[in-house]
Amino acid sequence: MQLSQFFTSLVRAFRWHRRWFAAAFAAIAVFAAINVIASKTGGGTPVVVAARSIPGGTTLSATDLSIVWLPATVTAEGAFNSIDPLVGQEVTAPISKRSPVTAATLLSGGAEVAPGKVALPIRFGDASATTILKVGCHLDVLGPASGQSGFSVVAADVRVIAIPNSEQSGTIAGRGGELVLIEVDQSQAAAIAAAASATELSYALR
Repeated sequence: MQLSQFFTSLVRAFRWHRRWFAAAFAAIAVFAAINVIASKTGGGTPVVVAARSIPGGTTLSATDLSIVWLPATVTAEGAFNSIDPLVGQEVTAPISKRSPVTAATLLSGGAEVAPGKVALPIRFGDASATTILKVGCHLDVLGPASGQSGFSVVAADVRVIAIPNSEQSGTIAGRGGELVLIEVDQSQAAAIAAAASATELSYALR
């Protein structure tokens, strides 16, 4: 067979099976695209992160959040893989941009108010001392001692349930440092309010 006849036969065969070739090429393209996506995600897990720096006390909206893919070995405990459940939730402390949003950072995710308790926002007089407080720690709220100088325990063994942004307003004590949200019963709330009206509050860690 002459060379020209061979190429003619090859072209005819290609034309005859062109649909098969097109399907094969399409399958190869899809496979390649899947490999590219897999390489970008690293076979990881979707994780919801802050799309911007989020101040404590913020009620989350969809625009505050985004999804990134992280290896399962580095995924934060309590992280979320979907934005929808987080919309409308309140964060208990500032979250930096690109940091995962976890259940521990939400007021409704591990910082709920116990039955029979209320959430009371206060400020302590010593702003620097507030920086050592953490969500979940227990403390005694100190106020002016009745009929004498010094401090006494106004509310014992209360739990810190959130440390929102210091610019938030509506606190019991308008003076002092960063806003702290504590869990108290009704009698403790009344005692703290009375003490805060007279002087700045302090605390002792348990």
